[in-house]
Amino acid sequence: MSIQHLQMKLFKQTILLIAIAALPVLSYAQTDSAYYNSNPPQQKKQQQKQKPPLSQRIYVGGNLGFYFGNTTYIAVSPIVGYRFTENFTAGVGGTYQYWKDNYNNYPASNVYGGLLFGRYNIYKGLFLETDLEFNNLDAYSIDQNGNLYSSRQWVTSWLVGGGYSGGGSRGGAYFSVLYDVIQDPNSPYYGVPVIRAGVGFGL
Repeated sequence: MSIQHLQMKLFKQTILLIAIAALPVLSYAQTDSAYYNSNPPQQKKQQQKQKPPLSQRIYVGGNLGFYFGNTTYIAVSPIVGYRFTENFTAGVGGTYQYWKDNYNNYPASNVYGGLLFGRYNIYKGLFLETDLEFNNLDAYSIDQNGNLYSSRQWVTSWLVGGGYSGGGSRGGAYFSVLYDVIQDPNSPYYGVPVIRAGVGFGL
């Protein structure tokens, strides 16, 4: 069974898992524009002329996904972001996914790589997002004799979509829905939307 079939199988379970995990985090999270909105109105003009200190423009975080049962699935994606303006942030990160079909006893699969991302807040925590990912994974092909085989390859995925971030004073959380517009058949996001929840904290 390929990674694509496993992801489709886990899709409904992943939505429920992420939604439950995100609820307590969102209760204490902050929006990307927290710095700009935390001071009295009379300081708005000064903020517009002067950027916040570097420590309040850089943040670290990421997302975590997992599922255990007939299939073991673990995904980790740490990120480092920079707040260029009140509404626009961008950064870099890494990705790692582990798949193991325990029911059919297929070999485990490891996916790893890096990403570039950008987010733009459009209204009260709602944002647009685009991610460019480069993942090294087991790509499946069929030879001239009809035999299925796999080889390690780098696959590019371009994810676009949007989400919501919100919260409190010390950390931030987000929930997003993305879709891979390239749709490489070997992409871990082939044929399914990508549901993510994560956190970020200022340095």
